[in-house]
Amino acid sequence: MFDNWQYYSAVWLALALLVIVAVVLFRNKPRLYEILAFAGIFIGLAALYFYIRPVQTELMGEAAEVQAMIGQGTPVLLEFQSPYCVACIALKPTIDALENEFAGELIILRINVQEQVGMQLAPIYRFQYTPTFIYFDDSGAERWRTIGSFDENRLRQDLAGP
Repeated sequence: MFDNWQYYSAVWLALALLVIVAVVLFRNKPRLYEILAFAGIFIGLAALYFYIRPVQTELMGEAAEVQAMIGQGTPVLLEFQSPYCVACIALKPTIDALENEFAGELIILRINVQEQVGMQLAPIYRFQYTPTFIYFDDSGAERWRTIGSFDENRLRQDLAGP
């Protein structure tokens, strides 16, 4: 039943439910406070989405730039994500904290799969789902990848060395 279910499908499902509630509400001649309550919920959810959605690393422009950063002496963590991916949104605070903690020791590149660079990198790194995390050591060798979740302890062990 859920073979084609993707993480960001929950966002579309929530949007569909919001539309259904709006249709039912406005068919029954709502009172002013009901309209204001609905508008408040809608505005609150929209503001929350724009506040917590993951964004692409700003220095990205082309796939060649991403590939040039891998293997340059600093470990790289690629995060392939989408702003509509519920798991990506949920993992954003963890990745933000790791980016701050390991500044200078680890390069974290967040790639939006719906942007041009994400589309260019998809066939190169062969990923299908978001979020997909790929960790490269300082020499550029792919050490591991995870799909749908993230193991912070594994990253810490790899950065600590043998």
